[in-house]
Amino acid sequence: MTATMIVGLVALGIVVIVLAAMVTSKLVLHFMKGPLEARIAAHYGSDEVLKKDLTANSFGLESAGVWQVRGNGALVLTGKHLHFFMFLPKSDLRVPLDAITELTITRSHLGKATIYDLLQVRFAADGKTDSTAWYLADPQAWKERIEEIQAARPAK
Repeated sequence: MTATMIVGLVALGIVVIVLAAMVTSKLVLHFMKGPLEARIAAHYGSDEVLKKDLTANSFGLESAGVWQVRGNGALVLTGKHLHFFMFLPKSDLRVPLDAITELTITRSHLGKATIYDLLQVRFAADGKTDSTAWYLADPQAWKERIEEIQAARPAK
């Protein structure tokens, strides 16, 4: 076997691996969609959902530390809550919009960095502050929409 053939086979192998990873991720997201939509519908009517992303990726809760399970799921915005439905393990995080103290766009959270923008949400719960971040299709649009809702609320 010549060096050119070896290089060609290695290149072909890399292409096959990349394509397999892409197809696998698309299939996983496709199979997650139905169960996530059902969970959302169990909590909210379609008229309550202002924004949703079924491919959100959670970077975890600050209070849970760096060794927690992070994962994919659906992020839903209503007039009162920002609600994350994690697919596996099945769990929810519901943050009242009134509890949000800061919204930022960042590229890292809890020591995990990415080349993509993340929506980072700092909030107060039970007298303590906490934060979380999500990778979303358009984190800036999420930030702006949440800020619009907060600005439209009457002052306390």
